[in-house]
Amino acid sequence: MTLDARTLALVYILLSALLSILLLFAWAHNRRIRALAWWSAAFGMVPVGIGMANLGRTPPSLPVLLIANMMVAGAYAALYAGCRAFNDRPSRLPALLAGPALWAAAFPFLSESPGARLALLSLISSVYAAMAAWELWKHSGLRLTARRAAILLLLALAAFNGIRLTLGLSLRLIFWADAFASRWSGEMALFLAIYTPTLAFVLLAMAKERTELALRESEEHYRYSVELSPQIPWIADPQGNLLDVPPRWEALTGLPVKESRGTGWTQAMHPDDLPLIVGRWSHSLSTGKPFNAEFRVRLADGSYRWCRGRAAARRTASGTVIRWYGNIEDIHDRMLAQEQLRWAAYHDDLTGLPNRRRFQQRLQEAIDRTAEGSSMVGLLVIDLDNLKLVNDRFGHAAGDALLKEFAKRLRSLAGGPESIARLGGDEFALILPAVSGEAEALEAARTVLSRMQHPVPGDDAGLDCRGSIGIALAVDPGTKAETLQKHADLALYRAKASGRGAFRLFQPSMRDEAERTASALELAGMALAEDWIVPFYQPKVALGTNGRGGFEALLRWHHPRLGLQTPDTIWPAFDDTELGSAIGERMRRRVFRDMRRWLDAGLPLGRVAINISAAEFRHDDYAERILAELHQSGVPTHCLEVEVTETVFLGRHADNVERALRMLSEAGVTIALDDFGTGYASLTHLKRFPVDAIKIDRSFVRDIETDSGDAAIVRALLSLGQSLNIVVVAEGVETAAQAAFLEAHGCNLAQGHFFGRPMPAEHVPAAIAAGFDQRDALAGFQAPPT
Repeated sequence: MTLDARTLALVYILLSALLSILLLFAWAHNRRIRALAWWSAAFGMVPVGIGMANLGRTPPSLPVLLIANMMVAGAYAALYAGCRAFNDRPSRLPALLAGPALWAAAFPFLSESPGARLALLSLISSVYAAMAAWELWKHSGLRLTARRAAILLLLALAAFNGIRLTLGLSLRLIFWADAFASRWSGEMALFLAIYTPTLAFVLLAMAKERTELALRESEEHYRYSVELSPQIPWIADPQGNLLDVPPRWEALTGLPVKESRGTGWTQAMHPDDLPLIVGRWSHSLSTGKPFNAEFRVRLADGSYRWCRGRAAARRTASGTVIRWYGNIEDIHDRMLAQEQLRWAAYHDDLTGLPNRRRFQQRLQEAIDRTAEGSSMVGLLVIDLDNLKLVNDRFGHAAGDALLKEFAKRLRSLAGGPESIARLGGDEFALILPAVSGEAEALEAARTVLSRMQHPVPGDDAGLDCRGSIGIALAVDPGTKAETLQKHADLALYRAKASGRGAFRLFQPSMRDEAERTASALELAGMALAEDWIVPFYQPKVALGTNGRGGFEALLRWHHPRLGLQTPDTIWPAFDDTELGSAIGERMRRRVFRDMRRWLDAGLPLGRVAINISAAEFRHDDYAERILAELHQSGVPTHCLEVEVTETVFLGRHADNVERALRMLSEAGVTIALDDFGTGYASLTHLKRFPVDAIKIDRSFVRDIETDSGDAAIVRALLSLGQSLNIVVVAEGVETAAQAAFLEAHGCNLAQGHFFGRPMPAEHVPAAIAAGFDQRDALAGFQAPPT
């Protein structure tokens, strides 16, 4: 049976529309393959173009023919775009529009030549088909059977359009109706019957193979991810029963997968963690919320490792849970690291004892436990007396050994590992959890000192392990740990001030003294910052000649409201290394400046004495600093005298003191020992240190006329100076009788209000010019024979 052109066109249109819908439906179910959308458009545009050209009047009008053939050209362009999209390549808009645009531009010139129009449309179609085949051949990295078939069909389509191109060129002089009938009776029958559905189903098969390949790759990716991942995945039903777990679970725990299903997995959990796991899992099952817990899992060798389990529910569209998907992650190393960090945050690395933060927590807990009982908590704060000396002499390794041994001995005395701590540096603490009163606390301190008195064996000599102790008791039920520790620190400060190896119990008066000390330090810092510090000068007189023996520079400071103040108001500052050193440096620079000015004026000053605090000797380069300042100011060293008290010889920095005094003495500076006889000095200090003069304290001079004891002490000190050929200076001379007594017994120099009060620098030249003997008594004095 012979079909006419209109019937063939109608069949072709219906078939193409069905194929377009089929491709569109496939794309709706797999939107990741964008090529299906392009191919659906291609098979949809072709029947529209063919229908416009063949189902209307014959022959069609030129505008209809223009649009119809542009639709056909666009269909081939969409076919090409689909092949690019199949390989995940972007569509090239110029290439897509080139064919339809060429047809539209050339149509006005081909309106009278049906053969030429057929030739041009066939050329455009053939090029697009060839380009589509080339895209699939060149850019697809997929080894798909359907792809090979699609390439062959696209090449056949290109060849088919090549035949049409030849036919069009041969028909360019033939009447339109004959050409139309000839074309649709042959080529379109073949196209409709065989090619069109074949190409469509091959394209669908290619898309299906692409999807199946992507699924297989996804499954392989998942399988390798599971095998290589440190996490172990698992699946449970909506009731929480374990359905599946990979073999790695059995390799890890030794529990077979079959036995782990249901609730068998609980056999691998640590018994202490199981209640937590079950509780959280039950909560997730009842609420549908994600599961998250950290727990320990028993391994095949019987040991345990920390793991984290997590799970989330898979739901239907209505929200019903149909599966639980989860995993188990090994977090053992991270948990151990966190535990180490927690330990380090609350413990001392060197001794392993709790640190200050941990100790304060334990101390507060101990106080709270005894708040309602009859006993009280005691606190001992212990300070190693000689740690710095050990570090300086034997090195920090020896100091660390001393700290470890000290901690070891404390452990043997403590009621538990959490009742002792290293608070920092050379300071330790010990909690007495339940003491009946002061007597028991004091006895505990004696026991600690007794245990610490034995030296620690060292490479060269035994290391001194002695310490000083401050004691405080939590008498009030509401006492805070910080308050109790402050009280113990105050008691420790008092113990250290009284000498090494001592202990003191906190008294409320210590708190008042600490407040006064803090106030004095604040005033000292303000005086330094505001530049209120000035030197005053008191003359020293050579007895028997009334010759000027020099001056002592005394610190004064101007308070804006209270006026001129003495050093007693800021005395604690001279025990503070930083503040005391800064005040001393400020005083020296001003004294040296005054001395240089007086020397330039030709005034014979003798020696000017300055007082040195213990805080200044804590600097190893103290002597170098003084000598550098003298050199910078242009003051000769023989014009300076430094006065030190006996206490500087007894501190931790005695070696620094000896070195500094020897360096100053060798440079020509005179060394005087102030307040001699009132402290802990012994004759060995006069022998060990380069002392040129001693000063008798005013407390002995005040009553020498009426107190036979004071008079005997003064005579003994004067005799000592004469025996050692050391200059003796008496302080605090207020009366003529005192001056006569001192002169009669051979005292070299005296100072006090009887001879002259401390004066500001601007009054010194006038005082010298008032008639005093200008001899330098210290330089020319010879001690009388014994």
